[in-house]
Amino acid sequence: MTGYSAYRLDPGPLEPSVLTQQLTHRSRDIWNGSVNMILNTRRCDGKLWDLVKKYPIHPRVLEMIELSGLYGVYRSNRPSIDRSLITSLVERWRPETHTFHFRTGEATITLQDVEVLYGLPVNGDPVLGDESIRTIGDWQNICQRLLGFIPRPQDFNRSSLKVTALNAHMLEQLQLPDLTTQEMIDQMARCYMFWMIAGMMMADTSGNYLKLMYLPMLEDLNVVSSYSWGSATLACLYRFLCKASQSNQNEIAGFLPLLQIWAWERVTVLRPQVIAQRDIENNFLACLPRGPRATRWFAHFSWTDTTKHVLKVFRDALDSMTEDQFIWEPYSDDLIESLPDYCRIERDIWRVRAPIFCWDIVEVHLPDRVMRQFGLKQTIPTPFLFDATHFHYDRRGRRNTNWKLEHAQWLPLWNQRLQYVCDAPVNREPLRYDDPYLIWFRRITRLVIGNPTQRPQQQEGYVPNSTAYETMVRHIHSMVDRAKALGDQPSMEDLYIFRAMVRNEGEKCLTYVHEAARINVQADYRRDEVHDDHLHHPVRRRGKGGVAGRRARAVEKGRAPIEMDEPVSEDDHTTCDFGSISRGQTQEFTPGASGMTYQPTNTDIVPYMASQILRNSSLSSLENVFGGSRPQHFENAPNFNSSPGLPMSIETPGVVNHLEDSNDEVENENECGEPSVKEKRRIFPKRCGTGSHYLYQHGKKKQETRNKEL
Repeated sequence: MTGYSAYRLDPGPLEPSVLTQQLTHRSRDIWNGSVNMILNTRRCDGKLWDLVKKYPIHPRVLEMIELSGLYGVYRSNRPSIDRSLITSLVERWRPETHTFHFRTGEATITLQDVEVLYGLPVNGDPVLGDESIRTIGDWQNICQRLLGFIPRPQDFNRSSLKVTALNAHMLEQLQLPDLTTQEMIDQMARCYMFWMIAGMMMADTSGNYLKLMYLPMLEDLNVVSSYSWGSATLACLYRFLCKASQSNQNEIAGFLPLLQIWAWERVTVLRPQVIAQRDIENNFLACLPRGPRATRWFAHFSWTDTTKHVLKVFRDALDSMTEDQFIWEPYSDDLIESLPDYCRIERDIWRVRAPIFCWDIVEVHLPDRVMRQFGLKQTIPTPFLFDATHFHYDRRGRRNTNWKLEHAQWLPLWNQRLQYVCDAPVNREPLRYDDPYLIWFRRITRLVIGNPTQRPQQQEGYVPNSTAYETMVRHIHSMVDRAKALGDQPSMEDLYIFRAMVRNEGEKCLTYVHEAARINVQADYRRDEVHDDHLHHPVRRRGKGGVAGRRARAVEKGRAPIEMDEPVSEDDHTTCDFGSISRGQTQEFTPGASGMTYQPTNTDIVPYMASQILRNSSLSSLENVFGGSRPQHFENAPNFNSSPGLPMSIETPGVVNHLEDSNDEVENENECGEPSVKEKRRIFPKRCGTGSHYLYQHGKKKQETRNKEL
């Protein structure tokens, strides 16, 4: 127990066999105090959607876009990107596995997500080409032939084109006549497709330049759909996620709408609530198919249950995410069948374990690490022989390169992709905490990102607390585990050691999570036991109002007292407690050796006695219920003694009422047991149900009968 330090939170990994690049990962900087590093998101498709919104695409151009396989990207429109949300996801991305490491396990964006959400073709030829050296004049000729205009020399930056030059050309060609030639239609279609590919799907960090290397691939529009644009888009996104996850990066590019919508589909603590779909002003042809799954997120949102643009909230939500807050299968079988054909036609390769390409980029698609996303049983995955630092290599300094030859070692795996489809038994049940995969995963992962000790004393705004919760849970779990290890008959030495561990490590744990003020205060977290007699019942104020109404309700409920001032005779030792008369029963008092005895006799004299007279006949006085002290709320009870409609006194010789008022003056009996004091007594009359007379009239008659018998 000497080196025991369960209170100190170790974020992981406990075993560095998988996450070998932890020392350069941005999660290490966050643990050390750099908690507000929000990534800049780079994309240059904003003016494209402004153009489309103001000037709808010509129907013939739209038909060509639909044939190219890029129709789903256009139909889904452009969502607003939340930089804080993207940053919180990047903090959990691991380039060693190409997966997000959540508390619930590994998850990632797969070819299924690309095709279902955006309808991009995922099966086909890899997006590769020959990047030969071209001059500005060569690029001007290519732009004139394929796009229909010649950019100025200052619009180029090596092999990239300014997006403003393309935007200016498209503004001049908005009103295409109906008799436009097919060549002009093709050129305008290439302008839209080139902008979507280079400015959105595979956007780089330049922000305002489009890479011209994709343009020659659009020359023959009949073969554009034969390329695997979906896998190329996913490879590009993987590459930028790997780069952005490093500690020295401050920006990210790629198809960020895919990343954000993927998170909205699966992580319930991150997504907003859809209120209504936005009005799409474009006139889509009736012959064109419906939009893909991502179109449902082009809507008006409500943020009542979640937030936006707050990195601390997103990070804390992911640090404390539970199993029921992550949807492993958002695309049910019925939902997939309801989608257009282009969103599900290539489902056979959704689970291929193979490399994916986009010119200089080579990444690995590893669905075997996320089998629960396909409704299959997850086991401990086998490692893929791939360089963990692959993302450091790019196109810089490698002009005049044939990328098909450069990636010759990986291309056979893609060409034979149907042989590498991952499979497993069907299992849609959530994994238990003691599942072998989760036990292994918790050892090799970085479980938490935020540091509970990195909390300023006067921090404004939201204060994360998920890591403090994890710290205390681990400490309690360690104590329980240690207590189990002691067995049923521990030695005194083990008990003293366990006691010291609970005390010392518990104090350190409270200090670690900024709760040291509780150490010197006695733990008092149990509420006092409350009896029913001490509870105040609500008073209902309905019916007739005024003094008469209150008096009538009090009489009906047995709460209207009648006071009696009567001298008690010294010769009469018999008392009668009218409060002890219950339904169908009278109580006779006879003199005995101790002064009095009482015998109940079953005589039905009060046929309609209400149960409110006295719930328990043994509780005949307030002193018997509360002893010498009365509850405070009895002192403020309503008093109807001054009501003119009720008889205020009843002469009952020899009768001493046990329900005495707190103002009654009572003297103790003398040594002979004879009371000699003028008492002020009360009884609680109730209607007997036979007329307007009261219970005390029956009691008086009964008393006279008893006196005659004696």
